[in-house]
Amino acid sequence: MASIRAILPWLLLAGGSLVAQAPAIEPVLQAELAFARLADQKGIRAAFLAWMTADARVFTPRMTSAKVQYSPEPGDPGHLAWYPEAMGMARSGELAWSFGPWTYAVKKGEAILVNGHYLSLWRRQSSGLWRAEADIGIPHAAPERPIEPFAPWDASSALKNRVSTGPDATPMLRRKEADLSTAWAKQGGLALLPELAKEARVLRPRALPARAAAEIQKVLETDMPGATWEPDRIQVASSGDLAWTCGETRPQEGVRTASFLRVWILEAGAWKVLFDVRLPHPASPK
Repeated sequence: MASIRAILPWLLLAGGSLVAQAPAIEPVLQAELAFARLADQKGIRAAFLAWMTADARVFTPRMTSAKVQYSPEPGDPGHLAWYPEAMGMARSGELAWSFGPWTYAVKKGEAILVNGHYLSLWRRQSSGLWRAEADIGIPHAAPERPIEPFAPWDASSALKNRVSTGPDATPMLRRKEADLSTAWAKQGGLALLPELAKEARVLRPRALPARAAAEIQKVLETDMPGATWEPDRIQVASSGDLAWTCGETRPQEGVRTASFLRVWILEAGAWKVLFDVRLPHPASPK
């Protein structure tokens, strides 16, 4: 994978295509690029404290706040680089997501130790500035070829054909999560299949993001039954077309707990999962 310095000029050029299709998302793109530049120049701790809200949720793999994770000195001395492969925004222009590859090295310029993909949720603050309110990542093997920013499916489809639900959709999303939790306890990950959007991505550690139906089914078959949860946070755009939820599964004998982050979109009048990311917690010592 190229260094962030080599990637950014290409990304800025590629970003022009995205901006032409969806001008409203340009501030989020610029925020993401600035976030990545600061990590490259000043390190992980400085970048995450500057660009994430204090109560933003991060996952390592357990869920915690960005302030708790990144405030302690001296922070992770490693070098983290990333760029958005895809982005999307609510019609209201207040909530957005960013998705793409990342790499980690012990020091800047040294060999890459870990490859992965991330998913971040961005929200426009009362000041008008964009800040990340959730960030999660999975590790996986190095891809066979570099991942191009802004594949054709995301730049336009994530922002069109949206219809507002009118009233606050939070209660509906809470019910959707409750129903999914109940079904998951019996069926495992396969309970997610009927809830997936057409362009859904499923992210699990040690595997590249799954998109094709056969790939997704194979991944979800490994998510065992028994897990239940109640979301820690539900955030819905005022336009009623984009939302995200996150939390941790409840401890249960014989079932490994995990953290999750999901992005929901309104598709053909129904709430569907666009991204599902799940990070199992380390096994409890016997």
